[in-house]
Amino acid sequence: MDLSRFPYLQGNYAPVAEECDWTHDQLRIEGRVPDTLKGAFLRNGPNPAYEPNHYVYPLDGDGMVHGVYFDGGRVHYRNRWVHTPALKAERRAGRRIYGSIGRPLPVPGEIVRDGGDPSPYKNTANTNILQHGGHLLALWEGGWPHELTPALDTVGPYSAGGLLKPGDNLSAHPKVCPDTGEMITCSQPFDRPLYIVQVFDRAGRHVRSIEAALPWKGIIHDLQITRNHVVIFCAPVVTNPALLMQGKFPMQWREDLPMKIGVIPRAGGAARWFEAEPFFSWHFCNGFEDGSRIVIDYVWIAKLPFAMEMGTGVESQPRRLYRLTLDTATGEIRNECVDELFCEFTRVDDRRCGQRYRYGYAAASTMAKQSEYHGYNATARFDLDTGEVVLHDYGEDANAGEPVFVPHGESETDGYVMAFVTAEGKSSLVVLDAAQPAADPVARIHIPTRVPNGFHANWAEGLSPPA
Repeated sequence: MDLSRFPYLQGNYAPVAEECDWTHDQLRIEGRVPDTLKGAFLRNGPNPAYEPNHYVYPLDGDGMVHGVYFDGGRVHYRNRWVHTPALKAERRAGRRIYGSIGRPLPVPGEIVRDGGDPSPYKNTANTNILQHGGHLLALWEGGWPHELTPALDTVGPYSAGGLLKPGDNLSAHPKVCPDTGEMITCSQPFDRPLYIVQVFDRAGRHVRSIEAALPWKGIIHDLQITRNHVVIFCAPVVTNPALLMQGKFPMQWREDLPMKIGVIPRAGGAARWFEAEPFFSWHFCNGFEDGSRIVIDYVWIAKLPFAMEMGTGVESQPRRLYRLTLDTATGEIRNECVDELFCEFTRVDDRRCGQRYRYGYAAASTMAKQSEYHGYNATARFDLDTGEVVLHDYGEDANAGEPVFVPHGESETDGYVMAFVTAEGKSSLVVLDAAQPAADPVARIHIPTRVPNGFHANWAEGLSPPA
């Protein structure tokens, strides 16, 4: 593949060409792998199988899941493409057929008749990977999830028990309530400003839909739950689907519009909307309720990254952890910077999702050049009670992915923080002690296969290694 035209396919954004398996005896390990861990660290991300026609952003790459399985102190690495109908069609054709999110291409009729996805917006299944209700799902917010086996082989598109019809979608950012086991996610119709909260019980059965009319059709990438609410950010980005159908950039940043913050009751009922000064955000960290107040921690960006428009530039806006507080009794809003550290991919101990908590984690940058394009070379732990920030710096030239907290005991510091790290073309899974994240890693699992920069990761408890 000639990838020289695409900034977001350079360096560690470049794809890998093979699916691999590496057993414990083939992996070099520094430190000691905790023998109490039973499960898998899984991370999804873009990995184009063919040279793109156009590549706006990493959102356009075919999904590839990288997994490190833990079992009694032994580990096993495996990576697999998510074999969507669109990718299968391209495999049969031996080339890239689909365009990008910024420049869609019509799908030839013979490709559709042969089982390819008819939509010009390729479902790449590349954004997240989550185990819930007995299903392992590769997620992409513009379409159906894809179910995988524990060994990461693709089962196929997942209709969520018949809930999803052709053209429907589910968010790539569901939240799982630690109290009820419910998975709270959403659908967003492509052609109208409507947000539909979708609630599934702990067994994966759909139990309710809650509709909320949006002030405009825009980008709502993530959602946050609290004990009683779903909170969403509707940024001042106005999307015109008709422009996308014409192959034009469909999103307009409107500084004359406010940020609209929606608070939707989890049990059902009308949404309440708050207004704040304009900003943009891709990801939440966590949220909780404190009396009449709703506290939301998220990554603040000044405005929509416009490098997506032509796919030729790179995005360089600051990204900071912020805390937004809504008082539902008085209507007062406070929006304050937690720390000036450049960060993204914020996470929390998932057992505290929607509840009061103390520690948040993020991929962070201490590099001289700080941008989403240049990546993140550190794992940060934020103490939301004291304001202390602890860093594990992997070096100026490293790329560190989203950190995931894996519990070992009951407290927020009794566990491990895991992240893929690549430096000088070589990758490893780094296991940090959550109580001392700046200390030497508990273990560093060196992987012979390079792991490209990706998106979201999760811990799949109890997932067995491939036979």
